[in-house]
Amino acid sequence: MFTKRSDAYSLTPCWFTRVHEPDGFRERDDDGTLVCTCRHCRKRIRSREGKTWNLADGLDLDALAASCISSHFSVIDVEEGMVLARYKVPPNSDELVIADMWATIARKHGVEAGGDVEIRLVRHEDVLQKRH
Repeated sequence: MFTKRSDAYSLTPCWFTRVHEPDGFRERDDDGTLVCTCRHCRKRIRSREGKTWNLADGLDLDALAASCISSHFSVIDVEEGMVLARYKVPPNSDELVIADMWATIARKHGVEAGGDVEIRLVRHEDVLQKRH
């Protein structure tokens, strides 16, 4: 009697963990974002770097940060999808100053390789190239 119920649904693993896994063909949007389908929930997902995937219909923190006018560091909690801090990069900074700032920010926030907290550099010059 209850062997073939049409109203019984199960929840996908990504519903619990918020970790989506790509499946199938990946394509790139105009801004360079990878777009694919989640293998569990079959919804469209996107990634900028190819390792962290979020729902394509949600808020994209990287795209929001890229719309800014000045270069800055963003400290991101990848697991929670939150910007923890932003640090403005002084204009005309060379690579040595940027590397020193990166190391200082990493020490301050306890950033480790492969951890949940990442530091992302958003360069004003890169943003201008994408707009034109």
